[in-house]
Amino acid sequence: MSTTRESKISLPPLVVRQTDDPHVVSDAARDDYAEHVVPKTWRIGRAGMAFAWSSLLTAMFTVVLSATVASVVGTADAIIGIALASATYGLINYFMQKTATTSGLTVGLFSRSLFGYSGAALVTIVYSLTAIWFAVFEGSVVAVALQAYFGGPIQLWYVVVVALSVPLVLGGVRVWIEKVNKWLLPIFVAGMVGAVIWATVVYGYAPDWANKPATITTALAAPGWLYVYAVYMGIFATMMYCFDFARLGQPKDIKFNGWITFGPVFYFFSYFVNGLIGIYLVAVIPQDEGVSEIGVVVSIVKMMGILGLIFIVATQTKINTANLYLASSYLESFFAQVFKLKLPRWLWAVVVGIVMLGVMFLDVFSFLLQWLAYQGAIIVAWVAIALVQMAYRSRKNVNRKGGLIEFRPGRVPGANPGGLGAWIISSGVGIALLATNSPFGGTWALPITFILAGGIYALALLFARPAWFTLRRPNDPRDEVEDIWETRVQCHNCKKSYIAVEMDRDPSHENQAICSLCANAHGFRVAAKHEAETTSRG
Repeated sequence: MSTTRESKISLPPLVVRQTDDPHVVSDAARDDYAEHVVPKTWRIGRAGMAFAWSSLLTAMFTVVLSATVASVVGTADAIIGIALASATYGLINYFMQKTATTSGLTVGLFSRSLFGYSGAALVTIVYSLTAIWFAVFEGSVVAVALQAYFGGPIQLWYVVVVALSVPLVLGGVRVWIEKVNKWLLPIFVAGMVGAVIWATVVYGYAPDWANKPATITTALAAPGWLYVYAVYMGIFATMMYCFDFARLGQPKDIKFNGWITFGPVFYFFSYFVNGLIGIYLVAVIPQDEGVSEIGVVVSIVKMMGILGLIFIVATQTKINTANLYLASSYLESFFAQVFKLKLPRWLWAVVVGIVMLGVMFLDVFSFLLQWLAYQGAIIVAWVAIALVQMAYRSRKNVNRKGGLIEFRPGRVPGANPGGLGAWIISSGVGIALLATNSPFGGTWALPITFILAGGIYALALLFARPAWFTLRRPNDPRDEVEDIWETRVQCHNCKKSYIAVEMDRDPSHENQAICSLCANAHGFRVAAKHEAETTSRG
């Protein structure tokens, strides 16, 4: 039963409870607190988190990417570049998962501390589109594998793939994705090992596979290994994936998850080992149409038959659970914030499936490749700014509430000029360099973007003011409860109870309590801004 806490001055009393609201738990089974802070009761243990995140281990894209870069720079340089990229991903994601786990925030909510309330909306739509494009690629791999084995029109298999993929993400990470990936992981491991052994038996061992020279003549503006490293920066979006999965981790598992699940150990296998396997398979298996994701898939299915088909379908279904889950979550977040349209995540998952199918039918993969290159600049800039923010927060307590990240709609400004400026300028430079279509632009665009974004924001923070991060307002519910992580407060608008970390007072409705989702309403934001201006003048 709900209880009331003694009111503060003339404020209406908070309606609080110490246990989860059953209605909120029911919503979370579908939405995973997409617009809310994840409470500790919804966190996942070590094993469950590892199985859920292992969906990123199985992308055929990374297997073929390694072989592709090896054909450009030679095997030796490719291996060095992949090793450095794997180490970089492991190190950065240690800090990403730590911030995500301690805050319980999504990338979208966390980005409000980087760019402000309005600026963060841009992050959600870019992120959602990126996840959709990855879903299209991996979904097409499954469709091609099915066509290679059974025949028939590719459009039929597009429909089958989407129809089978969407239901897998309707239950979210904790309820469904964790369990699906628990069964798919052994299939992936067996398939990868089996593909290597099978290819060696059928086609013979290639003793020079690790020392092959480049087979494609390409003008490079840097050493081969640096070119490879820059190519892998183009998939920094997986760091955003890490953040959103890690928010469901348990605080006590931060070190384990940081080193094993999301960190160096994971990327050693995901990028380095998978990369070596990709290089080896392409060196051993004859490629009729050159190195491509589709060519490798068809070769595996033709070589291994039904076992190869099961391997491809299982592994790519596994990675697409992550793509579809995050794409649907961020469409939900974007439309809730910008258009105030509150629809359940399962419906957005269906929308994502329809968009996927449309893109597949249009066959615009050349456009998708170009988009992924340009969005890489935008996301690389986000990663650099996020890292600077984390370092800044570790040295200086930006927020007055024990170092908590402020993200609530009524307590963050519309824009953080330092973060938003760094993001726009650096992304613009990166996109401009890519648009030159020159060897220099293709190699250096993303490293320059990363350095520029981090440097501009670090410089801006030397002149930062508290108003960049928070709106100064009175009547914070966080001050009114003993434990902001365990006390649930009822929202006057939706009548549901969420942990006090995300709750605010609504000056447009007699200062009653309001949750972070309902606080996206325009009327509340206007009233909160007016209250902040009045407080500053006072």
